[in-house]
Amino acid sequence: MIDVSYSNIKNGLVKLICEELKTVLEKLPKEEQEETSAIRVGFITYNKVLHFFNVKSNLAQPQMMVVTDVGEVFVPLLDGFLVNYQESQSVIHNLLDQIPDMFADSNENETVFAPVIQAGMEALKAADCPGKLFIFHSSLPTAEAPGKLKNRDDKKLVNTDKEKILFQPQTNVYDSLAKDCVAHGCSVTLFLFPSQYVDVASLGLVPQLTGGTLYKYSNFQMHLDSQQFLNDLRNDIEKKIGFDAIMRVRTSTGFRATDFFGGILMNNTTDVEMAAIDCDKAVTVEFKHDDKLSEDSGALIQCAVLYTTISGQRRLRIHNLGLNCSSQLGDLYKSCETDALINFFAKSAFKAVLHQPLKVIREILVNQTAHMLACYRKNCASPSAASQFIHCQK
Repeated sequence: MIDVSYSNIKNGLVKLICEELKTVLEKLPKEEQEETSAIRVGFITYNKVLHFFNVKSNLAQPQMMVVTDVGEVFVPLLDGFLVNYQESQSVIHNLLDQIPDMFADSNENETVFAPVIQAGMEALKAADCPGKLFIFHSSLPTAEAPGKLKNRDDKKLVNTDKEKILFQPQTNVYDSLAKDCVAHGCSVTLFLFPSQYVDVASLGLVPQLTGGTLYKYSNFQMHLDSQQFLNDLRNDIEKKIGFDAIMRVRTSTGFRATDFFGGILMNNTTDVEMAAIDCDKAVTVEFKHDDKLSEDSGALIQCAVLYTTISGQRRLRIHNLGLNCSSQLGDLYKSCETDALINFFAKSAFKAVLHQPLKVIREILVNQTAHMLACYRKNCASPSAASQFIHCQK
């Protein structure tokens, strides 16, 4: 889905995207034993209305259908919208050549955003398959439509108790949209090219909850930023991905999974739902130790993920992990995984930003770190002066 508003056409961004798509679509991910990718592709351009394109292989030219009712978006065509790239290559290349010229004389600078995601999700629902939306967007969506946003960049709130408001979405439209997307296996990746305030807290919620990625290129300049953008786009399109995933973590007695962090949605306490999962995503799990653990049998964890492959197969992947238990704190510090700890602290702080002032979160992080070091000094280090620095070594 390509934002074809005035500024994107004039700065050459639309032309750059269209040229690159001709190359990068050759490298859609495929199963190892397959010669071509089973993934189908479709194209929408938009400003304050949506333009759907029929790129069926037997057409001489692509056909455009315009949806002006952005309040209740519908998909105007099924046959010819999502197509096999190899079969429709010539029609798709025709379309990508035409898009920059098609909107060259447009002066429309207002855009919508939520209806764009809604349109993509409805198309995937109609095709009865999961999938991923790549959205190329530039400005605050101010056109009259669901998800319309206003500029709320209030510097006076920074470093106050109300600063958390700036990190919360302006409207609940995006939260309910994200939940719908996850329910239908629709992941959203957003490429943002803002030249001024865009409210990432609102626009970024759907990518965050649907296992997508948000790439932001502030004040995008063709000669400086295009290579980074093209590298990001290529990597994101080419990487292996699983769709419509549900994960469950089981444990032996003595401890249990209590919290989960990542590009996920949870409608109950056990099922971790993900619209998509790929090699760049991680789910962090917090466990609570609430009963006796045995040094003989250890602690056992099983992680099971049910997902759909790019060829449409439903598969189950299971990881089993056995961990040693010890009554000696020294053993715990020796085998502590620093990367996992930092990942956990960063994600829990990110989650807390929505509800607590930054100053409080910072104090909690400092206190937790100090507590870990104090515990090491008290229980693991050889006796030393209180002023002496103790270094924890793995």
